[in-house]
Amino acid sequence: MSNSTSAFIGQPPNTERDWYIVRGFLRGYGMYTVDPGLGYTLAAQKPYDGYTYAPRTPGIIVGLSIVIVAIVTATGTRLALRAAMSQMRFGADDWATIAAAAMGITYTACQLCMATHGGGKHIWDVTYEEYNVFYYYGVIDKFIFYVTVGLVKISLTLFIRRLADRASRHWKWFCDFFLVTLILYIAAAIFWEVFTCTPARAQWDKLFAGMIIHPATCQPSSIQGVQNLFFNITHVVQGVILLLSPMVILWKVQMDKHKKARLFGMWTVGLIAVICGLMRQLRADFSSDLMWDYTELLIWTALDVCVGIITISLPVMDAWLAGAWRGAVSKVGRSGGSSSNPKTIGTSRSSKYINNASARRSMMPGAKGYSHTDSVEDMIHTIPNQPSPTGSNDETELHAITRTDEYSVHCYSSAANDSDWDDGRPGKAYTKHSSRNFSMK
Repeated sequence: MSNSTSAFIGQPPNTERDWYIVRGFLRGYGMYTVDPGLGYTLAAQKPYDGYTYAPRTPGIIVGLSIVIVAIVTATGTRLALRAAMSQMRFGADDWATIAAAAMGITYTACQLCMATHGGGKHIWDVTYEEYNVFYYYGVIDKFIFYVTVGLVKISLTLFIRRLADRASRHWKWFCDFFLVTLILYIAAAIFWEVFTCTPARAQWDKLFAGMIIHPATCQPSSIQGVQNLFFNITHVVQGVILLLSPMVILWKVQMDKHKKARLFGMWTVGLIAVICGLMRQLRADFSSDLMWDYTELLIWTALDVCVGIITISLPVMDAWLAGAWRGAVSKVGRSGGSSSNPKTIGTSRSSKYINNASARRSMMPGAKGYSHTDSVEDMIHTIPNQPSPTGSNDETELHAITRTDEYSVHCYSSAANDSDWDDGRPGKAYTKHSSRNFSMK
């Protein structure tokens, strides 16, 4: 054997490292007496000379890059809202979300390493060195995946537990029990994946497995298959339980109907993650052309991780998304109304003032505190059957604004046709600076 470049899989080893890598893979299949000098003959062979194809590697890299951007964007937005809005409390579910996002990014980074070391190519076009690196990150990524989805479920369960406080203590006990099962799931996944072989490193580093004098002692392939089946099925079942539980709880919780509808929609997004987990189990079979066939499984696994992390951040972004949507709709309505009916200008100004003042009121000392599960409409005091200045039966009334350091309103009108109100009342002029208390009724 020469000391030049690594040989392609299926060919005789070209370096000493190639020889040890081949022996490590053969030992993993229990083929202790087969000569590694013949090469790794279990891999698929090129169907015929001159066979050409388009590698899937570029598409894999682009897709995984999008996954990382989506995870960072969703988690970053969640944390930014926590830091920017005093009403939101940083809780245990946020720590679980940060951990899940970190593990999700780690998982995706390992998949990128696999893609740059032969992933998306046919196995006969990959060298032994590349295959060893590909296999190394593939085995490590397996238990990283289990830890990631476990942390995603823990974060979501902690959020559901907060909803359960408004439903019944039995649901709270159920959430506590479910948290215990999730912790056991993560611990079992790490234990079984790490200690499948003795020494443990022989499981993911085939160069090391081939260099040690005595072959590593590993669990039979049939046992490993049963373990993988158990963890995959458990993952899907836990996902279904988490998908159905909040729907039952939300049905009983007294909550604004619009917010409840939005939360139901967010859990519908979680259905995608459950489907991806199911498809991941159904498409887990591989042929001898592993590096080409694994791409379909990668799609479902990456979507499972990405959609799961996005789903756990959506409930926190609920109020922000709802407020942004109403603001956009209101802006479109004002622009359309002002061009068609000049009388609506004063009403639009008044509505804009009320919205801005309400936002300031929610952040003032002594104002009512709101948890991050409260929607925007819950932050505005509502009094039914109170007529507004326009004569309409508007339920929203601004009672008082405290500690308005800078407030200035100038409205001048001498004719009823130019009034601020649609009912023809003349506008009033206010000028107030550094006011401690200002009442508007």
